[in-house]
Amino acid sequence: MSKWGREETETVEALNKIGFKGKILNVAAGDGRFNEKLLELADEVIAVDRDENELKELEKRCPPNLKSKLITQCMDITKKFPFEANTFDGIFCTGTLHLFNIEIIEGILREIKRVLKNNGKILLDFATDISRLDFNNNPVIFENEGKYTMGQAIELFENNLKDFAINIEKSSFREEELQEKAGYYSIVGNFLIIIGESRIQTFEIEER
Repeated sequence: MSKWGREETETVEALNKIGFKGKILNVAAGDGRFNEKLLELADEVIAVDRDENELKELEKRCPPNLKSKLITQCMDITKKFPFEANTFDGIFCTGTLHLFNIEIIEGILREIKRVLKNNGKILLDFATDISRLDFNNNPVIFENEGKYTMGQAIELFENNLKDFAINIEKSSFREEELQEKAGYYSIVGNFLIIIGESRIQTFEIEER
């Protein structure tokens, strides 16, 4: 099991419905909580994270029969993605975006849109109303973390994904007895699952 807990049933069901195929970018992949499922669906998965140790753990957790589909790359998702426009058929990102302020989230979404092909698909999740406790039952708050309500989060994605056909599903979660390296013992809250298909114009390279 991932140090961040179990795979939420709702996210697995969304993955089964979305029909990911082709080349998929797994943004902030961590230790690969959902990466095996992505590999089963796609022709190729590029898993990126700023923590090289997390990516090494992801590679160790990857089943041998799927490793030929996997590429890992260390990168900071708050900066410009090191990929050409219109590169990916699908983009997946869970457990991460809620950690940033709105300006950074909007920058990440712009990069997601830039590197996604026209009619490409996205599956994102976004946690809201979060409460964490450490192993001594004290509250845990991450530095500079955005604290979002569900209403604020819905407005954020509706405003920034106007060029997508999107569906937003609401759910809740609870994880307890997490590994100490996660940094906290338990976490509860709500979350959104955002499923979308791009309707944006692809970036064309003008011939000279």
